[in-house]
Amino acid sequence: MVVCVSAQSQSNKPNQPDEKVLISEWVDGNYLVRRYKMMRNDSEAKYDIHYSVSASKLSDLTAGNAAEIADIDKIMAALKSDTTKHIQYITITGYASPDGNAQSNKVLAMSRAQKFKDWLDSRFALAAQYKVDVISDVEQWNDCIAAVESSSISDKSGALTVLNSAMNESQKEQKLKAMPQVWSVFRTQILPAMRRVDMTVYYNTDTYVEVRTLIEKPAMDPEPVVATQKCCCDGAVVEDEIIGIIVDMRDGRRNH
Repeated sequence: MVVCVSAQSQSNKPNQPDEKVLISEWVDGNYLVRRYKMMRNDSEAKYDIHYSVSASKLSDLTAGNAAEIADIDKIMAALKSDTTKHIQYITITGYASPDGNAQSNKVLAMSRAQKFKDWLDSRFALAAQYKVDVISDVEQWNDCIAAVESSSISDKSGALTVLNSAMNESQKEQKLKAMPQVWSVFRTQILPAMRRVDMTVYYNTDTYVEVRTLIEKPAMDPEPVVATQKCCCDGAVVEDEIIGIIVDMRDGRRNH
């Protein structure tokens, strides 16, 4: 099962091949039956949690996260109770939007990730059982380009010109704030989505398959070759079976 809930997270998930383990084998009639356990390594569950401006506490989550938290409860309970699923590791990434002080945003992004991990530990004791990676990332203004292109900003070309310019991050922010309609869309639609924590759970799923192989029977001995001989006496046809025996018809006597 793969659960994806509106998340875009970065990860260093290894691309590992599926594992196949022979469990048992037996003979069923003319077939050799082998049962294998297949361990798939491509299952993951993704979630994102959004925060208010400058907030990092779970109590400061924005509206709409209740369903996401409930889904996390469900997936963690399912992964723990299902013996065919095995959590490999978990990544928690904290993000901060590009507006404001850059250094403060770095601290804020990590604080969001760490406090969310602490909440998960208190709820599920994750760190005691699994590998949990906690990382952070501060969004840059050019990370907003895709959102601007799909937004309702009237002066879209002006906003994109600022984002694609060689100005530093602080200068870009001031330019955008000087465009009231543009900044209103940034403030209400684009920047809130960047204030978040992404959580990704990587797990293996076991499946069982049976492979039936026909058992080859040993080759049968060839049938004897039958030769047809014509009798020189009366012309009758006699069928002799050649069995590979040579008989000496001489009686050992000489005529004198």
